[in-house]
Amino acid sequence: MTDPPESTAPAVSLLDAARIVARGGPLDAKLATLVDHARTATHASHVSVHILDAEGTGLVPVSWSGETGENGAPPAPIALEGVHEAVASALTDRRPMSFARDQADLLSLPFLPATAQAFAAIPLVTADDEGAAVVEGLLLWASSTATQSPAEPLLAMADLVAVAIRQARLENALTEHADWLDRVANTDPLTGLANRRTFERMLQLELVRASRQAAPIGLALFAIDGLADFEARAGAAAADDVLRRVAATLAEQLRLIDTVARIAPGTFAAICPGAQGTEAAARVRDAVGQLGPSPTGPISVSAGVVRFPDEGKEADELLGAGQAALQAALMRGPGTVLEAAARS
Repeated sequence: MTDPPESTAPAVSLLDAARIVARGGPLDAKLATLVDHARTATHASHVSVHILDAEGTGLVPVSWSGETGENGAPPAPIALEGVHEAVASALTDRRPMSFARDQADLLSLPFLPATAQAFAAIPLVTADDEGAAVVEGLLLWASSTATQSPAEPLLAMADLVAVAIRQARLENALTEHADWLDRVANTDPLTGLANRRTFERMLQLELVRASRQAAPIGLALFAIDGLADFEARAGAAAADDVLRRVAATLAEQLRLIDTVARIAPGTFAAICPGAQGTEAAARVRDAVGQLGPSPTGPISVSAGVVRFPDEGKEADELLGAGQAALQAALMRGPGTVLEAAARS
């Protein structure tokens, strides 16, 4: 096994390939074009790109061009255990390796064309944030003649493929981080429900929509009965567990179009577009009552229910009415669901 030797063959399409990497777009489309360029530039019969899997135990084919195995089957995942020696060496040593046809040695690479006589395995190497080399995957090249591919065009194409893969992974990481920040900014970390900030924004949006469509909205506020006393007796961890159980019940019992949020340490809210909210509040109360007792007794919730536009046309006004209804419900005893209009 040796490095691919130099040749006088022209290095074609490298500028176009660099432009492809520099521009945006999905990774699949970039790799398909780069693989085609690599095959054309090196007069190859087969070029394929394989990315290391998450466990680092195999190579997953992601793009290929040219001839494949006898039945024309596309490249399949390659297990690194027992793989061709050149492939293993290329990945381990981070340097390109070339090899000639040997049926016994090629059993682990059955998708390579049967007519090919010369092969190369080129690691796709980039650098991480600290400058250390990272192997992203492998480029496999095959030629129908014993003459090897020109080294510089092939290696340059492999570098561009590696950069495209690294670029896509960084973009995915940034997207995932942005999604995480968005979740942190908009969800309650203890229960996973929407937080107060999201609740207030959604209430404003729903009121605008309801005003435009002349549609009702129900707003239900829930409080866990005796939560403060329960926490004093059983501890903060037990109280958090109760909060999570009640939050899960709220999410299960209400509709997908309803916004369910934790708006205070022991208070939840549900915005119910197009509904009065009383039926939903009663359903939640009954479901919470079926949760089973906590270490210090049964779990229950009380709820205050208000309606738009009857009890308020602005968010602050409606929320204030809801809080007053909830306080009145708590005064009447555990498990009370009280509409604002029923307060006396």
